[in-house]
Amino acid sequence: MLLWLPELGFGALLLACTASLLISGVTLFARFRVALLPIRSWSLAIFALVALAFAILLLLFLRDDFSVLYVAQHGHRQLSGLLKAGALWGGHEGSLLLWLLCLSGWAASFAWRSKPQDPLASITLAILALIVGCFLIFILCFSDPFVRVFPSAVEGRDLNPMLQHIGLILHPPLLYLGYAGFAVCSALMLAALIKGEFSAQIAAQCQRWASPAWCFLTAGIILGSWWAYSELGWGGWWFWDPVENASLLPWLTATALLHSLSVSQRTGGLRHWSLLLALGTFVLSLLGTLIVRSGVLLSVHAFALDEQRALPLFVLFAFLSGASFLIYALRANRGEQPAPPAQPVLLVTLLLFSSAALIVLIGTLYPMLYRLMGWGQISVGAPYFNLVLLPFGLLALIFMCVGGFRRQLPQWIAHSGVLLVALGIGCSSLQHHEVSLNVTVGESVELAGYEFSFRSIELQAQGNFTTEQAVIDVSQQGKAVAQLRPERRFYTARRQQMFEPGIDWSVLHDWYVVMGEKSGEDRYAMRFYVQTGIRWIWWGGALMMIGVLAASWQRRKP
Repeated sequence: MLLWLPELGFGALLLACTASLLISGVTLFARFRVALLPIRSWSLAIFALVALAFAILLLLFLRDDFSVLYVAQHGHRQLSGLLKAGALWGGHEGSLLLWLLCLSGWAASFAWRSKPQDPLASITLAILALIVGCFLIFILCFSDPFVRVFPSAVEGRDLNPMLQHIGLILHPPLLYLGYAGFAVCSALMLAALIKGEFSAQIAAQCQRWASPAWCFLTAGIILGSWWAYSELGWGGWWFWDPVENASLLPWLTATALLHSLSVSQRTGGLRHWSLLLALGTFVLSLLGTLIVRSGVLLSVHAFALDEQRALPLFVLFAFLSGASFLIYALRANRGEQPAPPAQPVLLVTLLLFSSAALIVLIGTLYPMLYRLMGWGQISVGAPYFNLVLLPFGLLALIFMCVGGFRRQLPQWIAHSGVLLVALGIGCSSLQHHEVSLNVTVGESVELAGYEFSFRSIELQAQGNFTTEQAVIDVSQQGKAVAQLRPERRFYTARRQQMFEPGIDWSVLHDWYVVMGEKSGEDRYAMRFYVQTGIRWIWWGGALMMIGVLAASWQRRKP
């Protein structure tokens, strides 16, 4: 039976696709008379089929089955079990299968918690089934992860060395859990539009799903930022790269959505804000998938580039996005009831977040549009984003402080996290010390009051790579404060060299060294950094998540 595992995985996806399209079609085109349809059970069955296919692909990686093309492209016998699991979503096909697993999992969770006779829940599940079906059509036709290769490869090509890091193993699942969670919010809002039943209760229901989705998305962004800092060796935490922006865009609109829903669930106000932000967040999540997986924009993070699949991905994005906004355009004014006006401070906050998202969107897509118009190549980087977004960020902090009084503890926790992030950004930008030198074993470097002493070089062989590791002691006024071990790794299968920074930190400072090319006997090019407050950014993000989860828990209490 193990010989037929790839075919079994493909068959599970085929059954899931058939079930998704069948149940969504019957539900959406039966004038919504769905009380007797077992759509909840079907949603659970679809998730089980997708989970089966995912588990089979994972087993193929763990068994080093190089008769499967995708496993041969991204696996290797010497990878650890954890890295083999991460290799599953290290390429295009597996990444989309992970996206689909998260999406069907959220749909199954919604089905599990919904009432059998609730027509709004049935329509929501039908919309989610349609989205799942569309993704399955694309995967089956253009991104099948179970394609065989004959004859079987002797050894795998190995996982991209840049992905062999715990941050990048956890980063995609968390992002996709966030993206897929907002698909539930969007489907719920679309169902409310179709039924003409938007109310404070529906807003509260949407808030219950939006809060954990926002936390997953935030955690994914934090891990991605930490990975960029600890793996790429440039000493920064955010590069304004297109793929980084692809995750920031839905985060900005999702943050605005949480604020909007907090009003909608209390008074029924900000109806159109909540509807549009829910739909917009889902559309931007789809856009992020298009950017990362199509190759339309070049990025250090885009590990699965394939312009041949860009057009089908764009068609998928255009269909789902266009259908969502078409339903809003046709049904948005039905069932609308007067509601009290929202606080001006909150409206300004929503406008600031939405404007920031628009600015990031323009800066991200402009190079692609510039290239498509035949004008050549152009890049939009940090100077544009920092200059244009700085006023919006400062205004958002001011209005957050003004509107933060008389709020409850969870809001105080979340907003304290925002202030800690802002403080970390400011300190890491202003207190950044860097020097590049050629250093020989035994030499020392002075930087920002610290002494970096190059003690020795150690040669090691570990699994699928060999490494030169420098030992560098950091001291201040003769007192040892840290030891750093930057590396130069060589990955044999891909014949690729990687520079791994050596990092240590305290509450205030980070000490960071990158070892570059060898320039002589025991002599290497090195970059030394001393930075202040950079970890406050990640801790502030965690504090924001705690606040949002606490607020969600508080709302559920009777």
